[in-house]
Amino acid sequence: MDAASTRHQAAPDLNRHFTRTAAIALAAALVICLAVGAAISATFSRGADDLRLRNALTVASELETLLTLHVAANTDFLEGVGIAGYSSRGWPIRRAAAVAGTYDRLERELTGGSGALKKLRQLRRLSSAWPQELDSAARNLALANAGAEVQPTLLQHANKTLSSIMTLIGDLRSDEREQIADMQFRAQGQLVQQRISLAVAAAASALLLLFALFTRQRASLTRITSQIVATEAQRRFREYFEQHPVSMLIFDVHSYEILTANAAAQRQYGATLQQLRSMPVDQLRPSSDVEEFRRDLQQQLESGSRGGTGGVRRHRRADGEIFYVDVTYHLLDFAGRQACFVTAHDVTAHEHAKESLRIRSRALDASRNAVIISRKIDGNSTITYVNAAFERITGRSATEAIDAELWNLIGCDISTPDARSVRMAMRAECEGARLLQCRKPDGSIYWIDLHVAPVLDEQDRPTHFVTVFSDVSERVRYQEQLRIQAHEDALTRLPNRLGLKATLADMFGRAVAEGNKLALVFLDLDNFKEVNDTLGHTAGDQVLCEVARRLSGAVSRDEIVVRYAGDEFVAALYGRGDIDRFMAAATAMKETLTHALTVDNRLIVPQASVGVAVFPDHTQDPDTLLQYADAAMYRAKSAGPNSILLFNHDIAIQDNRRATLAQALRHAVASEAFSLAYQPRVNPATGKASGFEALVRWHDPEHGDISPSLFVPIAEETGLIVQIGQWVFEQACRQTRTWAASLHPDIVVSVNVSPVQFERSDLPAMIASTLERTGVSARNVELEITEGVLMAPGSLATLRALREMGLSIAIDDFGTGYSSLGYIRSFLADRLKLDMSFVQGIGRSHADEVIVRAVLAMGRTLGMRVVAEGVETLGQLEFLIDNGCDEVQGYWFARPMDANWAHAYLVQDSVRASTRVM
Repeated sequence: MDAASTRHQAAPDLNRHFTRTAAIALAAALVICLAVGAAISATFSRGADDLRLRNALTVASELETLLTLHVAANTDFLEGVGIAGYSSRGWPIRRAAAVAGTYDRLERELTGGSGALKKLRQLRRLSSAWPQELDSAARNLALANAGAEVQPTLLQHANKTLSSIMTLIGDLRSDEREQIADMQFRAQGQLVQQRISLAVAAAASALLLLFALFTRQRASLTRITSQIVATEAQRRFREYFEQHPVSMLIFDVHSYEILTANAAAQRQYGATLQQLRSMPVDQLRPSSDVEEFRRDLQQQLESGSRGGTGGVRRHRRADGEIFYVDVTYHLLDFAGRQACFVTAHDVTAHEHAKESLRIRSRALDASRNAVIISRKIDGNSTITYVNAAFERITGRSATEAIDAELWNLIGCDISTPDARSVRMAMRAECEGARLLQCRKPDGSIYWIDLHVAPVLDEQDRPTHFVTVFSDVSERVRYQEQLRIQAHEDALTRLPNRLGLKATLADMFGRAVAEGNKLALVFLDLDNFKEVNDTLGHTAGDQVLCEVARRLSGAVSRDEIVVRYAGDEFVAALYGRGDIDRFMAAATAMKETLTHALTVDNRLIVPQASVGVAVFPDHTQDPDTLLQYADAAMYRAKSAGPNSILLFNHDIAIQDNRRATLAQALRHAVASEAFSLAYQPRVNPATGKASGFEALVRWHDPEHGDISPSLFVPIAEETGLIVQIGQWVFEQACRQTRTWAASLHPDIVVSVNVSPVQFERSDLPAMIASTLERTGVSARNVELEITEGVLMAPGSLATLRALREMGLSIAIDDFGTGYSSLGYIRSFLADRLKLDMSFVQGIGRSHADEVIVRAVLAMGRTLGMRVVAEGVETLGQLEFLIDNGCDEVQGYWFARPMDANWAHAYLVQDSVRASTRVM
């Protein structure tokens, strides 16, 4: 084949080669164009999706703002409840404007079709109605300042409206979250498509580089475009994820490892991204909720569902604080791992607000106080609401109460002063409170402590009243019982001292108005203590009741008898005429007591000392009249049993002196302004002293020397004798120790012990501690007691305890008391001190001499030494010596002397004894 043919033949081959090359180039170019076109198309499509995503995020943000505004309004409402004023603080103008603007923007931007717009418009209507309901509720709840929580029906409406608002916002938020999740998945698919297209374009570009140098620049441009698109997509996703205000995180559904978390999540949980990635996701739950979380996740994986809402859950911050979040989730592949994308919006404030509203809505139903809300209609108070406590207290149902008139329903007598006072307060549109007596439908009486207050509108006009009351029937009954007990003697059922005071004021007023006289008769039973001591307190109570019955039968209906104290009674006699008639009535009352009565087979004849004082002759003051009657009784008692005496001013003078001495005695006890005198007790045959009796003396700077016969009874009545007796005993012990150590080892000093000391002090303990403190031997000390001490309950045991210490016991003033020989037999004393009244009868009274001989003989027989007191003459001394008296004491030998003279007496006695021995 020639060259031409060859060239001609080669030409088609070359053409075919160029044609194939061009076809390949064209195909590559076509592929590149398609890839680039797909990338550009995807880029444009991504731009539209980004616009929709930003719009959906804006809507979600606006819904979050709307939720925040409502929660903040509800919080401010709760904080303002109970503060002075009756309007809600939840909706200031700024917040209302913000809510309105949010709704305007949502209507422009909200996606989801007509259904979403319908929900939005319904939500807007509820938001407009809710502030008005809050204002009405606030005015009612502000009445809680009255002392009881108040929950009107309006608060329930407000709660229901708020619940509907929260539900609608939640629905819209859930719709938007689903749209956002779909957009995110579409964005990820577009990003993969872009990457594939760009990869194809890059391969085609590489092929063209092999076949044509002119395609290099175009392929390079394609790669740069692909990188820019991919980088921009990643940047947009990172910006959306990292800067989103809601907490977001992704975790591995099998290992629970947290793969990533945005900045909002790091702030919400109080941990860095590194710290979050180092912990399993279930550590974000409280330990008690972990098992539930794992179980729910496993059920979700098995169900095949790719996402949904988890509702409100408890989560835990890194520092352990528990809070509430509203959870949404979606399952996805992340970095080649099966993962779960979670949003967790903090709704703690919202949950707390819901809980607070729930508690307040239940407060009234749980209240023990009845709550009534009533409306003013035509001047009447018509009930619109009652709580459960109302039904329990009044016995009337809530159905019966609604639309009823307040005062008819609670069963109160509106004519009473207390009820009129409350009704006048309601008419004056102000608060009122009173204790009222009411009746239930069955006629039973109950008492209520009622408080009523008006509810004011924005113009401070009362529209309703809130009435709160509690059943105080038990308290009223208890107070009445206390009043009766306070004014009535429990034993005799007579009025007591307080009852006398209350009645006496009325009797004095009547006596002044009618010009009548009034007398107080003060009666004190003689020797009643002996009845208690010998027969017991039960027998004593029987005597008191019989005395009360007899005295009550001796007065008229206009007069009273009271048990004043112990065995003291007071009768108030009225309008009997002159003083003589009052004295005759008092004498008759005294005589009614002298009739014998039998108690425990023992015959008892009560007697009383009586004092009488008359108004207005003696005084015009009730308290002073009672004091004068008491003073007259006290003077009558000193005159002898069963005496009666009319008050006179000499008695007043003596009574004042007695009161003055009592006051001075208190100062003397505080300053220990006493001294001791010692009277020797001697052997009548030898004249040698065997001991002394310690006698207390009191010299007052103002009143001079005061006889023990005056101040000792006062000390016993006031209880000061306990302190005086302790001082006397200690001083006598110190002096006795000195004498026993230096002059007379066997000396015995006797100290008088009052019956009051046996009753009011721990006598054995006091004596034991004094003996130990002073160092005196118990054998050198003797206690002198009266016969009355033997009859006191528990005295025999005390006396035996004292004797076991080594002390000797003497019975003082023997023969003048009321004890029987049975007590002497029960306790054999060491000495009997024969009362001086019998000694002074020696030589003048045969009876006294017989008694002296009998006592001396009894002492010898029972082994008790007998001491005769008050020996003043030689004849008395000789009689006592002839009849074997052991010891004597009296002026014939020595008067009471101070310690120095007593010491000298002992020294001289020792000298005389030495002289007789020589």
